[in-house]
Formats: sequence, structure tokens, C-alpha cells
Amino acid sequence: MMEQFLKLTHNISDFSTHNPQPVGKVDTIEPNIPWAEHHPNMSLPVKHISSPLEHAAKLRTRDRIVALGEALPSASADQRDSMALMLIELASREQHTPAEQAREQQAAGPVELLTRLPGRWRSRHADEALMALAHAWSNLSPSVRPLAVALGRDRWLGAVRELARHPRLEARLTAVAIAYDTADPGLSNVVASLLSDEEQRVRRACDETLLRMALKLLDHLRPELLGDEYAKIARTPHLGLPTDPAVLALERCTLYSAIADAAWSFASHRCRSPLIAALLLMDRAVATPLEREVGSRMRRLLSQRNHPSHAPLRSVLKRTDCPLLRERALRWLTISSISTAALDRLSVAESRTEHEIVLVRAHLAMRPSRASKLSGLGRVRSNAHGSMLPAPSQWDTLSEPARLGLMAWSALIGESDASQRVRLEPALADDSPSVRFAGAALCPMLDLQDYLFDTDARIARHAALRWSTTGADAPRPHSPSGGARLKLSVQNTRSPHAYVRRVASEERARLTIDDPHQPASRLQARRLMQADPAGFARMVRDRLSNPNTRNDMITLIRVLGVEQRFELDLIGIVQDARGDARARASAVAALGRVDSNAARYTLSEALSDIDPRTRSNAVETVPLSSDRLLELKDDHHHRVRASAVYRAIRQSVTQPGGEHARAACAALIDMLGDERPPHRLAGTWAAQRSLSSRTRTVMGHSWSPIVSRLEELAANDDDPRLRERATSCIDRLTRELRLRSQLDASRAEQGRWE
Repeated sequence: MMEQFLKLTHNISDFSTHNPQPVGKVDTIEPNIPWAEHHPNMSLPVKHISSPLEHAAKLRTRDRIVALGEALPSASADQRDSMALMLIELASREQHTPAEQAREQQAAGPVELLTRLPGRWRSRHADEALMALAHAWSNLSPSVRPLAVALGRDRWLGAVRELARHPRLEARLTAVAIAYDTADPGLSNVVASLLSDEEQRVRRACDETLLRMALKLLDHLRPELLGDEYAKIARTPHLGLPTDPAVLALERCTLYSAIADAAWSFASHRCRSPLIAALLLMDRAVATPLEREVGSRMRRLLSQRNHPSHAPLRSVLKRTDCPLLRERALRWLTISSISTAALDRLSVAESRTEHEIVLVRAHLAMRPSRASKLSGLGRVRSNAHGSMLPAPSQWDTLSEPARLGLMAWSALIGESDASQRVRLEPALADDSPSVRFAGAALCPMLDLQDYLFDTDARIARHAALRWSTTGADAPRPHSPSGGARLKLSVQNTRSPHAYVRRVASEERARLTIDDPHQPASRLQARRLMQADPAGFARMVRDRLSNPNTRNDMITLIRVLGVEQRFELDLIGIVQDARGDARARASAVAALGRVDSNAARYTLSEALSDIDPRTRSNAVETVPLSSDRLLELKDDHHHRVRASAVYRAIRQSVTQPGGEHARAACAALIDMLGDERPPHRLAGTWAAQRSLSSRTRTVMGHSWSPIVSRLEELAANDDDPRLRERATSCIDRLTRELRLRSQLDASRAEQGRWE
């Protein structure tokens, strides 16, 4: 090959009109490149030139360019760099220093000055040298290529365009190779035009090059989002042509436009890279406004069902091994023409990254049009290549947003309760409170009770509210589900969280009929009494026989007003001297509403009962004369005394009798001034229930002493309960009297006008 180079350098025809200056003995190459001393790769060792290079150096410029260009593709490795440097030097002579230009003008003749032939020849020789470098691009070493591309971006773009129009296959392949190595978006139109080349090798090379250019725009993404193959392409270093970054930002619009044109014209070249690039770039988040405008043209292709490029586009979306396309499939699920392909892509994930990238964007499925299409994916079976959702064993490998998305996705796609329960089971022991909170919101009801014992108050509160039957019909108290819920509600009344205890107490009330202090429990009792009177009676009698529930049942009987139905049961409780004193006293209060001889006889016996509470309730319920009441006001127990005084004052309102009223008021004054605190407290209770505007007239002169005693107790007594009760009584009287005076004044004013 070197013999051919020698023959070429000796026998090349003399067709140049330029007469270069003679060159002496050449031992080394000293490139006359203005930017060489600042270039990082100019520290290469200077090589000695062999004899053929000496001959080439002696040739005229154009002959030397032709000789070096012909010999460079076939030169040996130790001579290749020297030849390339000579061509780079020749290609850089397009611009001369002002001193050189002045010397040339002094030596030039009039014709040369008018036609500027020297400058035109220099420019032509520099372009020819650059084209020689471009033709031999594949033979340039990695250390020389940075020097070559530094000759200028616009010049290289022109050289590549010229190579792309060359009829020789090798020239077109070289043009594509330069575009691949530089990945410059300004060459995208050249690559896109060569996609329809008649040679298969050129089309294949353009296919790879266009994909590399597109992936360079996505090199800011994490490698796992692109997949191993595409991430490797995106991370491959490229040899950038020198230019302003702002110019490159504008040139990206050219790349977008070239990809869009190539995608629309898929039928003419049958290459997949434009379709892959279009799918990856059309929803790029960091795109500029101009890029988004071109991207809208790409997105229009998604809706063109009858276009020749649409079927291959769907195939690329389903089968391309790039996790990012699975996220794109979720975005495009609302486009009806491509939704089937998108569902096929979403139904299978082959790696953790593909699961992650979709699960973190589960919020996109909130759109009803997406949710309706995803609702049937739960029936898709897993295959050998992958599953739609990650297995429970992969729970710990997912990020927190992905775990949250997994739970939302499982509920969205319509999985069965059993599958959903297995899917969400790891959320119960998750370290993140947000994940456990979502688990409490989405888990099946069977697992919800486990979240009631969470250490986080928010999670336990949310689980308790969801577990509660608030706003819904509670199960029947005697049903198996009702019994299980009742047992759990009793257990939750001991929860460390106040709200859970409150919800558990309310739930317990809805599941029982023997808690008279809860409206929900009383409602259940009323419903049972109306639906099954016999069953209600059996239930009440069963609980009356139990000492632990007897008091509540007596209170329920009084609240429901069914004392007549359970008269015998109440009489038996009162007559049971060994029974609970509190229950006997409550039974006496209940029998006071029963109008029968047996009830009256039992109550009359209760007046002499040993228990003071029983006697006190009997005093308030048994019909007694005023004389008998005044006898009882001297009872040794304060409760009986207070009940007798209250009953006597109330009876004096309906049965006027001055002496009895004065005696009762005197007894009340004595109780309020008693040295024993229980008697003063009982007197305050009697005053609370007796003093009103209706009894003021009956009390007469005793009204003021009683009020004075109450004021003194409210201000000075040592017992806080007594002070509170006396203060409450005075405040109530003050409001009542003020309202009464206003009403009387209003009536008087109205009568005056009439």
C-alpha cells in the first residue's frame, strides 16, 4: 500500500495553479494551528515522518491533500496520526493572521488582488482537506478526532451533508458514523433522510444513530428508567462539535422535528428508532415550548388509528424493553386508539423498576377514564415473563411512594378480597406511618381491627372510625358478627387513644340493649321491644336476675316507661332484703309509676326500710299527707330529710296550707345551717329543686333567709361540691327572676297601650 502512496506522490498530475513555497528537510511535524497550544490533546508525542511523508510535504497543496486523503484510509497505525495532523493543518489554513494577509497582498499581482484568488484557493484547499478527513473518519484515532472536530461545527455539518449525498455506500456510512460519534442534533435531518436509503446497512446505521441522538436528551434520567440497553447507549460518551449551548438548545427542535417526520413516514423506511424516540420524547417534562409544539405533532400520531405508522407504534409500546414506556402507557390510557396496547403493557412488568415507575404515579389513575379501563386488570393472570403487581416478597424493595401506590393500585384494578388481603398484609408492619395509614384506609374489613392497636394515634383513630358502624345499621346484638364486634369494642375501651375509646364506647352502645345511659343502646332496646316483645321481656328478666346488670335494667325500664309490664319483678327486688340496696331504691322509684294495690303496699313498707335511699325514694313516690311528711323531716338521715322537705314544699303549692309550708321552710333553713356537711349538701339539693318563682309566694318570709343561706354557702363553705351546687341554684334563680320581671313589665306595657 505504501508503494502505491509513493507512486501517487511522484506521478500525480500537476493541475494546481498555486505555487507553494519550497519545503526543506522535514524531521517533525509542527502544526501551524492557532488553537493547538490550548487544546488538551496536543500533548501527543511528535512522530518522525518516514520517506513517503517527506514526499507528500514537498507536493503542492492540492496534490498533498489528494495524496494524504487517498493514503490515510490504508496507512499503518504509526503513520495515520501524522497524516491526519497534516490534513488538520491544511484544513485550518482558511483563516490567516493579519501579518500573513499583508505579506500576501504585497506579493500579489493586480489580477490576484482583484479576484482574491489566494484566499479562494486557501478556502477551497481547507474544505478539501476537511472532506479528506471526513472520508477517513473511521481511520482517525480517538486522540486525533477531538482536534479534527475543533475545525468548526458548521464546516463539519456541511461535510456530513455532502457525504450523505455521495453515491458511494462507504461515504454515506461514514456520514452516519460521524453523526453517531458526535450525536449532534444538527445532523438529525441528514440521518432521518438516510433512513429511506436503498442500502440496508445505511438504514440500520441510521436507525442506531437516531436512537442515540434521542437518548442523549434523556441522559439526565436514572439508568434503570431506560433499561440496561438504552441506558448504555445514553451513557456512551460522544464527541461534541464546538458550539454555543444556546445553539444546541435550538437544534434540539430540529431533532424533534426530524423524529416526528420519521415517525409519520414509518412505512417508507420500516425502522423502529423513530417510533421509540417519539414515544420517549413526546411527554418529556423538561422540554422547551418549541419542543412541546413539535411534540404535539408526535402525540397526534397516537390518535391516528388508520395511519400506517400506528400499528407499529402500538407494537413498539407493548414490546420495547424500556421501563419508561410503561409509565408512558399509563399516561396514554385515556387515548382510546392506543388504550388496548397501553393496557397490555401495564398488565406485565418484568423488573422492580417497571413496578416502581408506575406505582409512584398511581395518582394518575384517579381520572375516571383511566380508572374504568384499569378496573378489569385484576382478572389478568400473571405469566412467565412477569406480573402486573409486585409480589409481597418485593415489598421492602419498593420506595415509600411506590408502596402507597401499590395499595391504591390493588384497590383500583378490582382484585379479589383474598388477593387484596395478601397484597396489603405487609403494610401492617411497615415502618412508615403514611403507609400504615393508607393500609388502614384500603385494607379489607377482616384486617381492619389490627390497625386499631397501632401506636400512632392518627392511624388508630382512622381505623376506628372506619370500623365503626356510624351512619349505618349495626348488626343484631345476638348475631355472631354482633357478638364479635361487641367483644372487640369492649377491648378497645381500654385503648391508650382517647378517640378510639370514644368510638369503642359508642360502638358498644349500638351493639347492646342494656345500657340506658347511651341513646344508641336505648334505640336498640326500643326496636327489639317493638319487633319482639316477648324476646325483649325475656332479655330484661334475664338481666334483672343478674346482680351486675340489675341496676341498668331498672333504669332502662324507667326510661322506656314499661314499669307496668315488669311490676312483679320490681316488687320482688324491693322485697329482697338481701339484695343490692341501690337496686332496691331504684325499684322503689320505678314502682312509684305503677298504680296498683300491690305496688302501693310495697311502697308503704319501703317507708320503714332500713336503707335510707330506699326510704328517701319512697318518700318522693308514696302519696302522703302533709302531717306525715313533716314527721319525716326530722329523720336522722339527711337524704330522707331532704326528700321530705322537698315533697312538703311541692305539695304546698297544690294544697295550700300556711303552717305546713312554714314548717317545711324552717326545716330547710335548719338543714342549710346544719354543722354536718352531708345535711347542708342535702339541704342545698332540696333548695335546688324547691326554689322557683312558683314557690316564692308559698314560702313567704322564709324566701329571703333561704336565699341568704345559699349565698353564704356559695361564698364560704369548705366543701367544693356544696359551693358549686349553691352557686348553680343562685344563678338559676337569678335568671328565672330576671326573665319573670321582664315578662311582667312587657305585659304591663301591653295592658297600658290597650
